[in-house]
Amino acid sequence: MATVRTPAEHESIYRFMLTSLQEYPSEAVLYLNFEVSKFDGDEYLQECYQRLSKTNRQKLYDFFNNKSSSTRSNSRTREAHYCKKPSNACRCLATEPRSITPKPSTQYTKKIQQPPSSPDPFFTQTSELIHSWKLKQKSKNQLGIELNALIGGCTKLSQLIEIIHTLKNDKRVMETSWNIRLIHKLLHKAAEFSDSHSSNFDGIFSDITRFKSSYEAKTCILLLKLIKLNLNFSDAKGLVLGNTADAGLMQQWGIKPNVAIYNAFITVCAKTDQFYSAWQLVRGDKPVMAPHLILKANQITCMNLLTACAEAGRYAEAKSLVLGDSATDSLMQQWGIKPDVAIYNAFITVCAKTGQFDSAWQLVCGDKPAMASHMSLKANKITCMNLLTACAETGRYVEAKSLVLGDTDTASLTLQWGIGPNVAIYNAFITVCAKTGQFDSAWQLVCGDKPVMAPHLPLKANLITCMNLLTACVEAGRYAEAKSLVLDDGDTATATVSLMQQWCIKPDVAIYNAFITVCAKTGQFDSAWQLVCGDKPVMAPHLPLKANLITCMNLLTTCAETGRYAEAKSLVLGDGDTNRASLIQQWDIKPDVAIYNAFITVCAKTGQFDSAWELVCGDEPVMAPHLPLKADSITCLNLLTACAEAGRYAEAKSLVLGDGDTATATASLMKQWDIKPDVAIYNAFIKVCIKAKELDTGIWYLEKIMNKCNMSTFSQIHAQLAPLEKDNFASMIDKGITQGIYKKNVGLMNHCIDLHMDKIFEGHSGDGTHIRGVPLAFAKLLFCYHKQNNEPKITSIITGYHGNNTLKNGMIGFLKDEFGLEFTESKLNSGMIVLSESTH
Repeated sequence: MATVRTPAEHESIYRFMLTSLQEYPSEAVLYLNFEVSKFDGDEYLQECYQRLSKTNRQKLYDFFNNKSSSTRSNSRTREAHYCKKPSNACRCLATEPRSITPKPSTQYTKKIQQPPSSPDPFFTQTSELIHSWKLKQKSKNQLGIELNALIGGCTKLSQLIEIIHTLKNDKRVMETSWNIRLIHKLLHKAAEFSDSHSSNFDGIFSDITRFKSSYEAKTCILLLKLIKLNLNFSDAKGLVLGNTADAGLMQQWGIKPNVAIYNAFITVCAKTDQFYSAWQLVRGDKPVMAPHLILKANQITCMNLLTACAEAGRYAEAKSLVLGDSATDSLMQQWGIKPDVAIYNAFITVCAKTGQFDSAWQLVCGDKPAMASHMSLKANKITCMNLLTACAETGRYVEAKSLVLGDTDTASLTLQWGIGPNVAIYNAFITVCAKTGQFDSAWQLVCGDKPVMAPHLPLKANLITCMNLLTACVEAGRYAEAKSLVLDDGDTATATVSLMQQWCIKPDVAIYNAFITVCAKTGQFDSAWQLVCGDKPVMAPHLPLKANLITCMNLLTTCAETGRYAEAKSLVLGDGDTNRASLIQQWDIKPDVAIYNAFITVCAKTGQFDSAWELVCGDEPVMAPHLPLKADSITCLNLLTACAEAGRYAEAKSLVLGDGDTATATASLMKQWDIKPDVAIYNAFIKVCIKAKELDTGIWYLEKIMNKCNMSTFSQIHAQLAPLEKDNFASMIDKGITQGIYKKNVGLMNHCIDLHMDKIFEGHSGDGTHIRGVPLAFAKLLFCYHKQNNEPKITSIITGYHGNNTLKNGMIGFLKDEFGLEFTESKLNSGMIVLSESTH
């Protein structure tokens, strides 16, 4: 039976722990954070910690962590000041089952416990520790301390998993109640491998939660951090919320949820696309944090919810959280939380992700700005970076320029806000220039009359500057500038070193890969190829810099753009006649599906269909059901493109439909590869049918199986085929109306075009979740059809909420470029754009 202690006894244990840990405050921070410290080897402290109440554990944690900065800045003085012996420790634990004699403070002079340096596998070391405990050569506390040290010595996630599996496979271990510090150590160590693939964490949550211990609120927060690495929402739900049949683990452990736990749960929701579950905590039918409840949402709640909004693209909820509207206070106002710069910066990120630039800009330049030079809240560097991201996402160059550069009459906003120029802000501005076709503005920053980053200036360009400039070169097709940036000019009498060399920046593989992309865009194949196969290569097996998979992908893109099949073959396949190894083999790069898919694209562009087909159906295929490498949906799309270019209907049919006409019917290659056809695959097949003049036959086969991918046969086929016959589009629409394929108004009503399939096609039904919009190419032609023939005064277009705004953004760009039309988003419907004549 557990010992019942009076409040006074609890307080005595707490005071002893506090006094003891204060001897070395900086080490106390490590100890309470379950990191290696001077205190780890002390069994007496370990037992006292176990006897602390959960409240007192949290008090210790808060005391030392809140004081950590001042403790570390003046640790010598403090450690000398607090170096007192706990003289009354015996009396404070007089009610314990056995007498525990406190040890003098000199016990802490021993070295910090180090993990074992044994070369044995971790499961062997763990097994030996368990065995010595069973033989009573070690106490349970000693075993816990040594396991902590062993866990601390793990340098790979696989080693930690070895320890966990060895522990869980021992019956006695799993029947014993362990100090919570051991559980926390496992969780902290797992978090150190945050760069591991999410699947590598599979099963760790369930394994750890099987251990017996006194679980705490802090344990739940650490478990949620593990779950976020594993991207497993069901574990988070099972831990915090439970389900209709079972109570959550927290409830089973007797842990009362707190705001910190719910905040951690929201971060899991953000990472696992479970926005609704996060939002329900504050705005559901049964909220758990609200003004009228004991638990109140705090600033961290708001930050985490905004992160979830950004991940899920939920602008409306973010706006209701931070700004509210003219009729309703924001949720933060209702909760009594005052927004700060960090909150506004996070809201700007949501705006950037959801194309709501105006809402972001209003925070700093609106009629009622929330952050300005004359206000208590001031925009900072992060504000600038986030605004520039929003400018890049929405193509707003003018605002980005006013933010960073200003003009001859007006100082830049950063200058007005007292934010000094820095490289990160200029790098972000270059990205805006790249996205908005303003290459010269970007180049002026480093090579203009008044550069802002140069060898003779305090601000120096860095690798990121170079990468962003190369991106701008790609977008603008500027080969000469890219070459001057990366490569020396040694061909002239007055040789010039590259800008990177002038800036003392050493190019790496990423820089060369980006330069290859410029070469692909500008048709400069030889410059790209020289980097790996020239007289003076910069990436080669015998050089420090090695070409990598991205190098190969970019080179293949260059081969496709410039029609260089021979080089692509030497890169991927080598020369079978001379047994010469491929360049990839020479570089020790193992080809993957992406490489072969890119090679198929080269084959399609260079009329080498057979070379592409050999990869999947040759005598020695490289991607097949029985091989480690499997063809994927991109392989299929690329092969269909090759079939269309070469007019190979039979191969396309065997790929998509198989042969169902003979006594020995053969399943399609896609079925053999276990690839489910989708709309994109069927569209690509239709194009093959058109090119090979097998449209009637192909469509006949296709209509029989299109219901397998939830497509409305007639409407989807016509939506895809009509743009291919764009010269006859109007007559196709008119004929389709008489045949009952299209509705009479073809989506137009009251000066508004609705681009949903069910508004345009007769008898169309959705796929059970929403009605799909028409393809962008069809939407463009339909707008022209209505504008020219039926209704010149179109005032709005409904594009819908779905499809990641592809249709909406595509129509916005089309209307602006082709008709000089500007747009605003409908306040009532974010899927609708409202048109007006351009002022130009």
